[in-house]
Amino acid sequence: MPFTALEQQIHDAFIDAPFPADGYDIYAAQTDDDYGLTNFTTKHFTGRRWHEVTPEQLLDCYAAFSYLRPDGWRHYLPAALFLEINQPYSNINVLFILRKEDGAFRQRQEERYATLTRPQVQAVIAFLKYYIARERNIHATHAHHRYAQGGIEWTEELESANVEDAEATLVYWQGRLKE
Repeated sequence: MPFTALEQQIHDAFIDAPFPADGYDIYAAQTDDDYGLTNFTTKHFTGRRWHEVTPEQLLDCYAAFSYLRPDGWRHYLPAALFLEINQPYSNINVLFILRKEDGAFRQRQEERYATLTRPQVQAVIAFLKYYIARERNIHATHAHHRYAQGGIEWTEELESANVEDAEATLVYWQGRLKE
């Protein structure tokens, strides 16, 4: 199946992202979230690179991104981006993975974000633009019916919270590109 232009940009930006040197992959990270239990429905293949992980394997490791170290986070990020493009609204929240952290995890997120190269940041920005356009389209297509059921007239100014969050995340990443 050929890639879209966005998928190609993500692929090209991340294809050489090294596998985590210490071997701490998405399965190890998910196991940490599960208190050491291996509750997987998919087979774990040690050393599998981001583009070799199936959507089912990634979905099996839904909490891994909270535990991955910076090099692992960078390595598996494109798999999460591809999943959101091809299977939207999965159990992996890409906006949560990319958001600007203001709380206790800010330093951890900054360490992760600092691992990205300029082309990788550009791919993240392109993804966020795609995400915003997709969410606006979905909202515009379906929201007027939901608003009408509640007796409210829908206008384009009534954006979903997802779009607002994505726009704030986009502004953050655009600022990182300028650094």
